Amino acid sequence: MRKWAVALIVLGIVAGLATVGWRSGLERDFDQVELALDLQDLIDSTAPGTEALPLDTFLPRLHDWGVQSVVLTVPLDEPWDLKAIEQMGKAIRDAGFRVILKLGSDGDEMLLPGQVARQVPDATVGACSAVDLASLISITEPQVVLAGGSQVPGYPDELPQVAELLRSGGIRFGLQEFARQAGAVELAKLAPLHTVRVHTIFPKELPRYDEPSARTRFIRAVRERSYRLLYVRAWPEDGSGTAAAATATLVKGIDMALETDGYVRGPASSLPPWQTGLGTFLLVLGGWLGASLMLWMALYRGALEGGLPRKMVHLANRLMLAGIGSLMALVLVCYIFYQEILARQILALLIAVTFPTWAVLPQRWSQGIRNQAARRGQALTLGLWQFAVATAISLTGALMIVAALGDYRFMLKIAEFRGVKAMSLLPMGFVGIGAFFQALQAGPSSNWRQRWHDTSIWLKGGLLLVAVAVATVYVGRTGNFVIPVPNWEVRLREFLETALPYRPRTKELFIGHPLLVLGFGLYGWGWRRLGLWIAVLGSVGQVSMVNTFTHIHSSLISAISRTFGGLLLGGLIGCVLLGLALRIFGNIHPRPTKTANLPPRGRPN
Repeated sequence: MRKWAVALIVLGIVAGLATVGWRSGLERDFDQVELALDLQDLIDSTAPGTEALPLDTFLPRLHDWGVQSVVLTVPLDEPWDLKAIEQMGKAIRDAGFRVILKLGSDGDEMLLPGQVARQVPDATVGACSAVDLASLISITEPQVVLAGGSQVPGYPDELPQVAELLRSGGIRFGLQEFARQAGAVELAKLAPLHTVRVHTIFPKELPRYDEPSARTRFIRAVRERSYRLLYVRAWPEDGSGTAAAATATLVKGIDMALETDGYVRGPASSLPPWQTGLGTFLLVLGGWLGASLMLWMALYRGALEGGLPRKMVHLANRLMLAGIGSLMALVLVCYIFYQEILARQILALLIAVTFPTWAVLPQRWSQGIRNQAARRGQALTLGLWQFAVATAISLTGALMIVAALGDYRFMLKIAEFRGVKAMSLLPMGFVGIGAFFQALQAGPSSNWRQRWHDTSIWLKGGLLLVAVAVATVYVGRTGNFVIPVPNWEVRLREFLETALPYRPRTKELFIGHPLLVLGFGLYGWGWRRLGLWIAVLGSVGQVSMVNTFTHIHSSLISAISRTFGGLLLGGLIGCVLLGLALRIFGNIHPRPTKTANLPPRGRPN
């Protein structure tokens, strides 16, 4: 069975590599970025006491800023002057810019904690029907349509008509990050080939930024999250008369940074209808099957060696194999007969749970560290070798996730990976259970129950609170904006972004990878239980590494760069920690146990 499982995994790797090559070529051509400014913002940012310049005089100056498009906002809470709207659209086009039509202003916009903009429905704001949109399109001739209120045009009953209007006119819908407008995702799903992702900093957020930090945020959105339409808002005029100059500096800075990074300025790139087919899906499904069998064989072997009743182990074996086969059949039926996107999401979640669990499960790697290291260098070699093996397994899973979610709708983020919380918790839970049973095989425990019994109730309560706080932060930080990032971490991230091309994820760089190297090394040195539980905590890094590749809307180069940056730096930190631990406690060898034999002389197993 092992040979068949390995063969299935190899085929899954081939499918993943082919998908990576295909997608890399797609991303190389996906390099055109559009820079847009809001016309109303420019009018409102005129210095106090000065008269606004005519549009035909002011607009041509924006070419020097690097602007390609101008946003024309049509408010929904007041009667329309169609003649004036038509004249403004014509002035924008005559000045050599593309028109972006925005329906609804930001008057009903408010911020939630964590700098998330949410649209709050307001009964005073009218809706825009498909007929209204058609009339506005006919007089403004826009290339992109944005929604600025609480809902998109045509919501809720006329979204199909709006989608058809976009398709027939070759107009794109701007899907704004964090806008959370009613009907936005539904409209994007109806017209995915006419959807472009838009990044902006909302007006009420702008005072929290200075020009360098705002520029960095826009460039990061392009480089790391593949946004191709940047909607730059002008700084509100505060009476000092510097708002227009600050906006000009920001836009010019963004344009120069884009040019430096090799992006082409022009109409935002659109994605072709790209997706992997049934053949690739079957290979990846087989790869997951192979990994599941390898994971189960490690558990099966550990259960037999642990002395569990053979009849019970054999029964569990039959049930597990039947369960794995049923899951595989369910995913395949879902792909062929029900919903392809859902099948891709299920398979990606199964991969995201299975591979990190297999990578760090003690029943897998403890077999290679049966003998206790005799020298510090040997313990360090053991730690690094097992870290490299675990990383290779996790990256194999990441490769297959790229193929499983190989669909342009995931790149547009109108379909997303589901199960972030599950993939963050389940592997650690499974690895923790495996570590518990592995610790039982290490011989009798050293009076920890008695020491815990003698501990004061206050210390027990404090330890419990700390554990709950750590778990809460870990779970809360797996999503967006559940728990805000503290200021010190923001500064640390900014430093890493400045020092490195792509910032590694914090929990990989400073927690997961160092602890995994430390845990493997201490286990090899003879500190079996301590090494086991530190390795359980270190599984955070493997989970986070796989999670990086579930963000299909982010570029592959950013995911690969931040992953290998985290591995190199995190592994180095782990080596330093392990070296310090062996230096401090190196002369304290615990007594040999059932799984810790006498120190050998030679290379580690």
